[in-house]
Amino acid sequence: MIRKYNKNRVKINNIHVEFSDNNLTNYAGIVPVSDFLLKKLGFAQHIKSGLFLQMGSNVTFQDYQIFSTIIYGYLCDYKRLSHFEEFSKDRIIQKLIGLKKHLDENTLGNRLEKFSFKTANQFSEICRRLGNIVHRQYSFSEDTTKIVDLDSTVKGVYGNQEGAQKGYNPKKRGQKSYHPLMAFLTSTKECVHSWFRPGDTYTGNGVAEFMKECRERFPKGDFKYLFRADSGFFGDGFLSEAERLNSIYLVKVKLKNLRDLLAKQQWEKIPGLANISYCEFYYQCNGWLNARKFVAIRTLKDVITEGYLFPHYIYEYQCFVTNLEEAPIEIYHLYKDRAECENWIEAVKNQIGAGATIVNHFWANDVLWQLGVLAYNLTIWMRYLCCRKSWRQEPNTFRNWFIRVAGRLVCHSRQYKLKLQKSYHYRKEWLMIYDKIACLQL
Repeated sequence: MIRKYNKNRVKINNIHVEFSDNNLTNYAGIVPVSDFLLKKLGFAQHIKSGLFLQMGSNVTFQDYQIFSTIIYGYLCDYKRLSHFEEFSKDRIIQKLIGLKKHLDENTLGNRLEKFSFKTANQFSEICRRLGNIVHRQYSFSEDTTKIVDLDSTVKGVYGNQEGAQKGYNPKKRGQKSYHPLMAFLTSTKECVHSWFRPGDTYTGNGVAEFMKECRERFPKGDFKYLFRADSGFFGDGFLSEAERLNSIYLVKVKLKNLRDLLAKQQWEKIPGLANISYCEFYYQCNGWLNARKFVAIRTLKDVITEGYLFPHYIYEYQCFVTNLEEAPIEIYHLYKDRAECENWIEAVKNQIGAGATIVNHFWANDVLWQLGVLAYNLTIWMRYLCCRKSWRQEPNTFRNWFIRVAGRLVCHSRQYKLKLQKSYHYRKEWLMIYDKIACLQL
């Protein structure tokens, strides 16, 4: 008897599921990050010496354990206090920061509500110290100008949280929100400073004091800085402070009541660009002590002849106030490069989750924002110092291949080992970053 093989037959293997293994994690990549934060930057020591929340000596959880859990949670894409509670149940997280049991959501909320204006500034000072430690490892050329992009962003809320007010909100008009102010160092993509502000705060409010604090957070050295900002910062306060700091500035000018002034200027054609012309002039606005240099670019968009005795030209204007000496078209392109700053803000808010964790207390929200910004900077610092290829990636991309790695924690001969997949596709790149972090001398 001849047996015929059925080609259409499908072989299915049964996989039996059981919950029997221990000390597993989905976030093995948080181990190098923790080494960088706790061992290299000394985060726990800075918290103990620089933050005073008036907690009793018998507290179960130390401040650095609370804040490390939140930072790691942001990096692993958690954004709520209840998420951080579940995250703290991971055995790897508990082992990294010395937790004997998981953190309760109420414990997190109560600790955050201990913050006030004074202690929030203490935490901001700790972030400045951490940044200065990293900056000592930078090898910048003092011949090149360092660009600092200033911008504000809107973070809407759906409740009546303290400090949430109706203000400028282009996406959801009338929604209560917060209005953080941020400064990015373009050469590294890090957020060197930020303020968490109520939603009805105008963009340029307090910007002079903000710039003073920024200078204390920049890399040390005889560098020339260029402050670049949009029209929300156009005002004497910003410009005078930049001049006092002996810095360069490039600020877009509000076009309100400006078109008549531009129409009176003498425009010159740019060779090779038929529809684009430029002008330079000095002008003293109301309240200014001196006239400042203005550079304007106009682009011909349309010519209307119907209904007019002579051709009617439709222009699009771009005007800037600056103390740069470059050609107008170069100034125009230099300002256009500022658009990348929007991507960094999006990464801080949406990919890391800064501002997504909201409680009722304003200063608690301020610190939660700072923790989110610090989580963003951690990945920037770590990758800038250890792997420029991954430094160019967005936080989500880096998270998916470096942090979200399955592993199992085992203990043998009183030594802990984290076992990862032997055939992991990014094994070489992962180990390279891990080894370089271990070799850092900060």
